[in-house]
Formats: sequence, C-alpha cells, structure tokens
Amino acid sequence: MLKYKLLSLVLYLSGLVAFIFIAFILIFSGFIFLPLFYGSVKICCRLMISSLLLWPKIKGEFPADGTYIIMMNHSSFLDVFIFPLIPKGAWTGITATKNFKIPIFSSIIKRIQAIPIDRKNRLSAFESIKKAEDVLKQGIHIGILPEGTRTLDGKMKELKKGGFHMAINTNTAIVPVGVSGAYNFKPKDRWWMKPGPISITIGSPTNVSEYSDLGVDGLKNEVEKTIKELLGESHEVK
Repeated sequence: MLKYKLLSLVLYLSGLVAFIFIAFILIFSGFIFLPLFYGSVKICCRLMISSLLLWPKIKGEFPADGTYIIMMNHSSFLDVFIFPLIPKGAWTGITATKNFKIPIFSSIIKRIQAIPIDRKNRLSAFESIKKAEDVLKQGIHIGILPEGTRTLDGKMKELKKGGFHMAINTNTAIVPVGVSGAYNFKPKDRWWMKPGPISITIGSPTNVSEYSDLGVDGLKNEVEKTIKELLGESHEVK
C-alpha cells in the first residue's frame, strides 16, 4: 500500500500538469472552432488518462449514425475523461450544478452546452431534462451518469428515472456503457490511486419501437440490467 501512496503523489503532480495542458488546448479549440474541440478532445482525454498510468481498452462500437442518449455507470472521477472516448460526433452531458463553479472545467462544459442539474430540486431537475431534450433535437448526443453520484462500494446504484423520461419523450435510443476498473483505481472515499486495467464496454442501443410497451420503469430496468451485464454484475428485477 505504501508504494501506491508514494506513486499517487507523483500521479497527482503529473495529472495536474496534463490537466492544465489539455485544458488550454480544449478551451482554445472550443472557442475558436467547436468541431476542432470534438476532434481533439479524445486525444486530450487519452493524454490525461495516460498521465495517470492508465490506458483504457474499448470494447464494442458506438453507432455511426443517429443521435443517442449515452448512459454510463458512475464509479470514479475518471469518468469525465473516459466519457469523451465513447461517442462519435458532437456530444454534451447533464452534470451537477457544482461543476459549473470549477475554474477552467466550467468554461469547457458551458461551451458544449452542458446542462446543469440540481437533483435535490425536483422542479429544477425537470427543467434540466427539458433543456436536454432541446439539445437532442439539434442532433447532439447527450451523456448521462444515471446513478446521480459515484458508487461507494463498486456496485452500480439504482438508476434515476429522468433520462428515461427524456428517451421516451424524444423517441431517442439509449446506448448503455459499462466501465470496469475505474473504481479500483480511485474510489470516492480513498485519496491514493492504484493503476490497473480499465475497460469500456459499449452495448447495443435500445429499440425505440419497444418504448410504448416498456414505459419508464420497464426501460429503466432493461438498461440497468444491460449495464450490469456489461460490468459482470448480477441484476435483480425490481
């Protein structure tokens, strides 16, 4: 454990240097020419993750055509750097309002039309979902971490319903994604890091023709089951 704690001190420093470097590139590209941002963000996120001695392996293929809601399990601070590796084309996400107060990072997420959400305020959360629906109509993918907060035990938490209402309201397919290994690298309640293998598994999109039969609860249960299968977890029908 001591060697990982000592290594973590080095990784925090290398990660900080990488973050400042890629933040400059992404802010510059985002404000100069947004397509350039989407072209460079995957490289920048790979650089950020590699500065922490990680190199995620992607399994599966993101659909080449169409607009999707991407739902991924939330296990680590790494998720913000992992997510951009997944979609093709323009994308944005729904994120906690507190993230709009983070220097540098807030400038980037505002530029890509990220939607703030306060899950403790039901009316505000509903308005955020409506804004996200408008973004989807522009042909921009929406990323959601439907658990709301990071897991504390490595197991996926029950998913919130907001994203499933959005999918049904806009008749948009959901692409489920399971990320394994990020929790072991750095859980929320541990300061030190432990580099190891990380895999990103992209599942098949949901079938929108089944939405009317499934309803919100049925769709939530289906996606929850799929993500758990991608993670190798068991699923109990609620």
